[in-house]
Amino acid sequence: MRNQTAEKQKITKIRAYATIDREEVFLNEMCAAGWKPVRIILGMWFRFEKCEPGEYIARVTTCIDPKGRKASRQRREQLTEFLTESGAEIIPETNIDADTRLYAVRRAEMGDFEINTDIDSLLIEYKGRRRYHITFAVLLLAFFVLCILWGGSMVHNYRLYPDEQIHSLSACLEFVCAAVELLCSIVLLVPIPQYTKKIKELRSRREFEE
Repeated sequence: MRNQTAEKQKITKIRAYATIDREEVFLNEMCAAGWKPVRIILGMWFRFEKCEPGEYIARVTTCIDPKGRKASRQRREQLTEFLTESGAEIIPETNIDADTRLYAVRRAEMGDFEINTDIDSLLIEYKGRRRYHITFAVLLLAFFVLCILWGGSMVHNYRLYPDEQIHSLSACLEFVCAAVELLCSIVLLVPIPQYTKKIKELRSRREFEE
């Protein structure tokens, strides 16, 4: 009975989002429903524990610089220190892209909870996200082209030299890998117009305030 009760206090959701903005919306929807995020694995497996509905607010930010590169360990430590000093809890996570995200929750009773509040910080955030997506999308597209060329070459050689140790199955696997790389590159490209629009809006706001 105790084990069943404990299981009811924890749930796991599997989700995949192209942007952390949508990821943050999902986490806050779960908080509003009475589920506190306590662990995230590979940016897809979200572990929750039961809490009071609306008890927590979740926030997600990136640990990348304006050039789209992973921020230094010092920068991540600064962000972590800032969040913990403000009363937030850092959500443990194992990320597929080498710690480029930071997840945090804080009790709603402590007031509104934001990480990047000024325009300059938001510009750095969105510029970094856009460059990060562009860089990896281009790399994946390059690998996609190489896989297509390599797979096509294998099929051609197999037809010319059937006695060689080149099998059509290997060529098929190459094409499958290429398809996965193409799909991933498309997913990375989708948010770029959104980031560009957000950057333009922030620049306009800064000019207006100046």
